[in-house]
Amino acid sequence: MKYVPSFKSLKETENGWELQVSWMITVTLRVTMQKSRDEITYLIKKTEGLVKINSYLRFIILPTRDRTVVRLTFFYKGPFERVAKRQTEEFYRRGVEIFKRDLESVQVERKEERGAPSNAKLLLNMRTLLSTQIGKDQLDEVLEQAMLWSVNSQVFVLISDGSRRVELRFRNGDLESGGDLSSLGDKITVIVKGDRAD
Repeated sequence: MKYVPSFKSLKETENGWELQVSWMITVTLRVTMQKSRDEITYLIKKTEGLVKINSYLRFIILPTRDRTVVRLTFFYKGPFERVAKRQTEEFYRRGVEIFKRDLESVQVERKEERGAPSNAKLLLNMRTLLSTQIGKDQLDEVLEQAMLWSVNSQVFVLISDGSRRVELRFRNGDLESGGDLSSLGDKITVIVKGDRAD
């Protein structure tokens, strides 16, 4: 349904699915799956009523040494066959773009999991350098100290007024990322976490 906008609903049945398609006409199709080691085929049919459709979507999976190739075959016999073929090609092009974006986002997530830990994981492993309640007018002094502590490492400053929270990250004496300090109230709690050695 994500790849084909004209697929409006999918309902599981005892031996497959009922797929409602709204394209030129609205029909409910019966979908069943056949599966083997290297192939998955979805049989899509409508045998009752005036409009009859016989179709299938086949995925052939071809593992190779460096990658996996998936071949798609779509067959359609029913009303508006020529229009259906052009529409299918458009859905395929659109689907390829959606799939690429999905794949890229999964790869980014996996790199993040394998690479540097998330801020939450980092914070758990860091020492608490300072924990205090101050007035907002005293925050500059704390941030200057955090900047100094970050000269050869990274330091996180967590600031909360009880309802809003801001997180700042310093690395090598510079502010790397921050938030909106003006949104905080006058009384704030500050926790500074860092990985400095002393």
